[in-house]
Amino acid sequence: HLAGFYNNIGLIYQEENKYFEALDFYEKSLALKRKHLPPDHPDLGTSYNNIGVVHHCLGHYDLALDHYNRSLKIKLKSLPAQHPDIGSIYVNMGLVYEDKVELEQALIYMKRAQTIYEVALPFNHPDIVKIKDDVNRVEDNF
Repeated sequence: HLAGFYNNIGLIYQEENKYFEALDFYEKSLALKRKHLPPDHPDLGTSYNNIGVVHHCLGHYDLALDHYNRSLKIKLKSLPAQHPDIGSIYVNMGLVYEDKVELEQALIYMKRAQTIYEVALPFNHPDIVKIKDDVNRVEDNF
């Protein structure tokens, strides 16, 4: 439970754009999860994803991608391939590549997310609307 509390405090700091504080609490949460959960538990993947989000916000693109890849590896082992959490990681990776102005890579990941969302979510779900906007924005900048 303490790991969950640390994660939630990290979320609050992230929402307040206090990224170093968020990172501190996310890393505390991850340390507890690594100690008490199996290495392929989806909650570990969530922690790596959250840390990746903060690194992305800080402009640490390679660190963000590293954490997203760790998250993706765990989520692919522990969840169905078409799970929306996996789509979310692909979106995050696409956004990093977009910020790095590696638009071809950005599109690859965003289209993977779009495919998952279109299978797993209702057609009018906000995540589907958002990913279509993301894909269109990147395509327009090609």
